[in-house]
Amino acid sequence: MEDPSLQPPREFTCPLSSLLMADPVIVSTGHTFEGACILACVDLGFDPSLLSPYLDLSAISKPSSLPLFPNINLKSAILNWCSETGFPKPVPITQEAAREIVRGLIAREKTASVKSQPSSTSVQDNQPSSSLSKQISLEVVPEGTPVVTQDGSLEDKFLVRLIDTEPGEQVATLVSLREATRDNRERRRSLCTSRMLGVLRRLLLSRSAGVQINAAAALVNLSLEPSNKINLVRAEVVPPLVELLTHGSSELRDHAAGAIYSLAVEEKNRVAIGVLGAILPLLKLFATTSEGVRARRDAGMGLYYLTLEELNKSKLTRVPGVARTLLEMVTEQDVRRPALMVSANLAECQEGREVLIDCGAVEVLVRLMRDGVVAPGSVEEENCLRALRWMSRASIRFRGMARAAGAEAVLRQVEESTVDGHGPRKEYASRTLRSIAGEEEDGSSSSMFDGSDVVMISLSDTSPFREIYNNYHKLAKLKSAQF
Repeated sequence: MEDPSLQPPREFTCPLSSLLMADPVIVSTGHTFEGACILACVDLGFDPSLLSPYLDLSAISKPSSLPLFPNINLKSAILNWCSETGFPKPVPITQEAAREIVRGLIAREKTASVKSQPSSTSVQDNQPSSSLSKQISLEVVPEGTPVVTQDGSLEDKFLVRLIDTEPGEQVATLVSLREATRDNRERRRSLCTSRMLGVLRRLLLSRSAGVQINAAAALVNLSLEPSNKINLVRAEVVPPLVELLTHGSSELRDHAAGAIYSLAVEEKNRVAIGVLGAILPLLKLFATTSEGVRARRDAGMGLYYLTLEELNKSKLTRVPGVARTLLEMVTEQDVRRPALMVSANLAECQEGREVLIDCGAVEVLVRLMRDGVVAPGSVEEENCLRALRWMSRASIRFRGMARAAGAEAVLRQVEESTVDGHGPRKEYASRTLRSIAGEEEDGSSSSMFDGSDVVMISLSDTSPFREIYNNYHKLAKLKSAQF
């Protein structure tokens, strides 16, 4: 994930849905909207100026015959931005989904009007007394606004609008939640509560695609705060994220991969995420060339952090064809870096270096450096050298393959051109050369890495997470109809 918090520029998003526009249209006043959303406003009689005076369409004499003009230049700019950043290209919103969004906006404005009535007005005259949600309004809180207001906590304002409401209102509320947690670290911390996470976890399995997408994106925002990462995994959000990785739409897979990558950065989460089944769907997404670049990079970086743990290295190594898949991806510029990083991690374990050597990794990595595909001094070159260093521990097999690939000349060039103190590249090259010359034997204690600092994790340590996994699937079977 190059930038987990990457969000579309505001001018590329619809003022009504806050989503990247797939079909931007201009109305006669000069405003641009997602086509389906402005048509839904006309159908449902909703005035966008209630959201902002900037969106006043009163100058249009006949809203029922609203003229719409495709904003071709903006659409082209949006698609170019998606291509450059790897952000998923927008998919046109269906008319029914647009109506859901607008109904949510209508419900929000009705609630706001209820709040503005005199306090002497009876609650019974306006809504059922059992519904707290109708007494509290929700709005996007500007930066710097205190988290707790006279109307109660910001958390409560979101929760009462997410529980037992229509999908359209949930989408509008989740969009506001995303906005509130986009840049504000204090809000990320204050909103990452067990109640909020429980609701978001349930919404990840909603039948509404809009609800799922925005719930997943909100979780990505919350996961960016370091202090939230462990709590998110403990709140059992990983199993539904894995479900979205496996069966979700392209946009859902993008958000799910970003969330898992972000959570895997925390060392204490890695074994749990691996046990909960994230490795195989991450690899599948990483290897699928038809997926967006950002989603693939996020999946690759998620695998990189997960395979820093020995248990996950072993899991990934045992996936049929994994070495061949990774070696194919190192030839792709967009995903080369994470592919090399994961390959170097696998080479650290005996099983991993064996499967890599069997698939011709020595020749592939040497060729990348010799032909200048990876730049000298780059992260990519360092991971080529790291992988070769670890594979050199399979001394006899490696030695012949390295000589046949011309590794000695490439490694000597690295050794001679690398300035002392500039990373471990020179050390990797020097020790690999000694292995090729037969000066270091397999498993020698003189090796740069003797494995003494590797902490093996017992399967018994993961039992709490296995219980989470089992409980989640029991719940999914019982409540799948409800979601």
